[in-house]
Amino acid sequence: MKPSFLLLLLALSFFLPVSIAKAQIIPAYDLGGASKPNPDVRLVAFDTTIEDPQVIDEVVNINGEKPHSITVKRSEFQTGQDESSAVELKANEGSVDVMLGDELFTTFDFKTYNKPILYPIYAPGQIAMTRDWPMKKDTVGESHDHPHHKSMWISHEFNGINFWAERGGTVKTESVETDFAGGPSNVLRSTSSWVKDDDGQTLLTDQTTWWFGGDENSRWINCLVSFQATHGDFQFDDTKEGVFAIRTHPDLRLTAKPDVDVKEVFGSAINSEGVTGKEVWGKPAKWMLYFGKIDGEPASIAIFDHPTNLRHPTTWHAREYGLVAANPFGMHHFLGKEKGAGALIVANGDSLELRYRIEFFRGIATAAMIEKKFQEFANESLPNLSKKK
Repeated sequence: MKPSFLLLLLALSFFLPVSIAKAQIIPAYDLGGASKPNPDVRLVAFDTTIEDPQVIDEVVNINGEKPHSITVKRSEFQTGQDESSAVELKANEGSVDVMLGDELFTTFDFKTYNKPILYPIYAPGQIAMTRDWPMKKDTVGESHDHPHHKSMWISHEFNGINFWAERGGTVKTESVETDFAGGPSNVLRSTSSWVKDDDGQTLLTDQTTWWFGGDENSRWINCLVSFQATHGDFQFDDTKEGVFAIRTHPDLRLTAKPDVDVKEVFGSAINSEGVTGKEVWGKPAKWMLYFGKIDGEPASIAIFDHPTNLRHPTTWHAREYGLVAANPFGMHHFLGKEKGAGALIVANGDSLELRYRIEFFRGIATAAMIEKKFQEFANESLPNLSKKK
């Protein structure tokens, strides 16, 4: 950090009632290229505009260009970088609310739709991170395409049954557990049957465990999904449509669509390999980062593919209109391999486990930050869960 920047911050701290130590930290975007800024540079949140060229030389804006000035806003809260908010799970009829302190993080809805979904989802500051439609019909500025893109979900095509598009199959949640030995308050485990609509027969089951957490900078969800061959063999079909997915808030789209009232967008994308924009589609990567401004507030979403997962680093069904999905099975579409190359048969009695993490940031996350978080995720061990006796 330049000495002039330090002097500027000291001067600001003298005249403003917010201390540097307790101000919101908004990360500067790191392009990952030869001219990248120091990945540890952060902007301290004060109500001021900085025009010092030495400071500006240390950062780039979200389009990778040097700004003429940096407007730094006063924080709406005081951060505690190492403090996590207490998680509470509140059971309702057909859903579970995930609370961080007295704020709603997300709701796990397992009865209303064709499949279980997480909606709504809020970053710190209660920034809405996903599209409302089709769960909520009247939000202005949203495209009404792909009605099966319901906020955040898990799905795929199995044995030719297109559960992803909600054609021919339904995911029916049989049980939801939140009470485990040792008393963790942030864990939810669901068991669901994947049922064919034509004859009512179960094709497979899944057991999915969700861990929730967060602080004043980010909120995160860890997911372990076990697809189980409880009713005979089943096949993950070779298709781009799957598996661990989110439909972002329309402001994070990479391209606008004025004919459906999406007139202005603010999104950018980069993956772990440095690929940016629409080119991230179909590319293998350890993680994916979408970032920009939502309703004028800087925000980011990162999804991580665990190194133990099948065909890691996974390929991504990540579109310019805001769909982001980790999918290791679409090798024909993504990599141009022969049709069926990505299919996988799970034999009767066996299972396939996939592990993911998704994190929602208040602020623009850097590539360096996300890489560090990926390494932490890769080295984390999952706790053993047993039912409370």
